[in-house]
Amino acid sequence: MPAVALEDELRVNYGLAAVELRSLSTPVNDVFVVRTSSDTFALKLYHRNRRLEQVRWEVELLRHLRERHAPVSAPVEGRHGAVEVLAVEGTSRPAVLYEWAPGDKPGPSPEVYALLGAAAARIHQGAGAFRSAHAREEYDAHLLIDDQLARMRPHLIEAGCWRTAVALGTRLAGFLAAADLDQGVCHMDLTLDNVHLSGDELTVFDFDSAGLCWRAVEPHGVLTFSRSCFDAWLAGYRTVRDFAAADEKAVSAFAVIGDLRLVAWKLGVAASSRGEPQLSAAELPAVVDRWLEEEQAGL
Repeated sequence: MPAVALEDELRVNYGLAAVELRSLSTPVNDVFVVRTSSDTFALKLYHRNRRLEQVRWEVELLRHLRERHAPVSAPVEGRHGAVEVLAVEGTSRPAVLYEWAPGDKPGPSPEVYALLGAAAARIHQGAGAFRSAHAREEYDAHLLIDDQLARMRPHLIEAGCWRTAVALGTRLAGFLAAADLDQGVCHMDLTLDNVHLSGDELTVFDFDSAGLCWRAVEPHGVLTFSRSCFDAWLAGYRTVRDFAAADEKAVSAFAVIGDLRLVAWKLGVAASSRGEPQLSAAELPAVVDRWLEEEQAGL
């Protein structure tokens, strides 16, 4: 969308004048830094596959969390409420203007991951009583495992890995069915890419993957990155609320389950995929071998 058209939308819908716009070139949605003489905001134009109903759920969640002092970036009210619909290149796109999260993206360290764990716990605690009339994803075993494998099926067949991947998926689904795990609203993409650090305060943003899931999914990327950082994340989380031993053990399973979603996205077959695929069928045998190694090591 031309900058002039966006400036007009911001002036009409939010009363913002003399704005400066800069695209962040984000991989899924189109996000712009919006600067005025006194404030900074983030304007998010949601992916074409994102339904208005889902965005309204997200906005309601963020309002709910802010009322309970969770460290999240809040939506800004516009002329039609917090959710606008903009015509972008002939397509209607849900759009939300957000407060700018203070600070900058932090570097990885045990101290930062302890703060991230505490922020996750505050979000989980704040979302405990959240209810909405708007529909949103519920991440059950079918959506997390079966649907991802189905999306990747042609590529896995081409790579000669389909039966192995399906058998792995069956074992993972069986583990989830037998486990007694904490469930509730999760961010689903709580990485350092989606937080800013100012002093010792983290602010979390980018909730467009959020939904109901097992809470053990939240730190799976931290465990994959570093065991010591995962221990720091757990310690930070447990300063706010409990993270049971069963949930801690299950994070290993979600390290594999979470990677199913990421690989589907990189293959270009996820609902949110855009642009050229970042992975080919020829690379899948090594990916599936890694999943099996992680399954054996963790479960």
